Amino acid sequence: MLRKLGGIFQTKVQKPYTLFQIEAALECNLECVMCPWRELHPEEALMSANTFAKIAAYLPLAAAVDFTGGGEPTTNPRLAEMVRQAKEAGCEVGFSSNGTLLDRSLAETLISLEQDWISFSVDGATAKTYESIRQGAQFDTVTENIHRLHEIKAARGSQIPKMMMVFVMMRENFHELPPYVELAHELGVEQIIFKNLDVIFKDEDDQRRVFGHNGPWISELNTLIGEAQKRAKQHDINLRLYFLQPQELPICEHDPLHNLFVNWQGYVSPCITLSYAEQRVFNGRQYVVPCQRYGNINEETLEEIWAKAAYRQFRQPYELRVRLDREQTINLIVGDEATPATEMPPAPEGCRTCYYLYGV
Repeated sequence: MLRKLGGIFQTKVQKPYTLFQIEAALECNLECVMCPWRELHPEEALMSANTFAKIAAYLPLAAAVDFTGGGEPTTNPRLAEMVRQAKEAGCEVGFSSNGTLLDRSLAETLISLEQDWISFSVDGATAKTYESIRQGAQFDTVTENIHRLHEIKAARGSQIPKMMMVFVMMRENFHELPPYVELAHELGVEQIIFKNLDVIFKDEDDQRRVFGHNGPWISELNTLIGEAQKRAKQHDINLRLYFLQPQELPICEHDPLHNLFVNWQGYVSPCITLSYAEQRVFNGRQYVVPCQRYGNINEETLEEIWAKAAYRQFRQPYELRVRLDREQTINLIVGDEATPATEMPPAPEGCRTCYYLYGV
């Protein structure tokens, strides 16, 4: 199974790259209040057939492909063909969607293509809360689309695509965590992810986050999370919860040593955040972080881009951090207390102020 950026599934297939995150679309049909990419959404920002053809040549090198980007993948009319080619290349395939455009025809197509997973962004258990966040969407339409996919799978005897729902925890919606589990169960969803608002560009969005706080409402949040976990266990639903207190990791789950992001225009970056974010809010302060794009697949080969000195220089701190962490773990396992722990070198500059590195 694939462990996607939002913590979905993890593949055990051994290939040179673990994951290609390919942005099928930057355009989107919604105006979600907390979306960090909202102001980037042009009217026409779909990956072209020519750009995808350049990437497709390298698909056999990747264990998994995620067609999620800064927009809504299902706005791209070529999405099904992209899924087909990735599956034929032997990749595990999926994408995250707001679910608004998943009609019966597309649902049947994805099942026929044997897509492995699909993740639905649903940030509320009621229409009032959901529609106030995912502006432009209708709760009843989205839940009907999700449930219909479940019914078609059942009718065909298909176990895939695995169905997930992602709940971005914020001040205005965390009170609906327990009923959200009930909703997921009713819709036939197999996994829930309680995700933080972790890419923050504006102070107003920083006020929405629930992680990293010790306020009086934290006790209520923990109680509701506990109740949600209890209900998920009762319904045999896998529930993943991100850290509520930041803890620096050796490497984030984007794993730039084995994964890469290709935006809709063909630019290659370690992750979507470094491809677009030029400023961000971290620990209550504004930071400027230049975009890091190491080449364009339309103009250079992937081998040339991956081997560039600047890209290698970006990856080197992570190579050392991962190695040191592995060595220290082994020392703990064998009980070698005589070997002092080596201080971990700093992460690349663009990652030090990114919450992904801190597991939230």
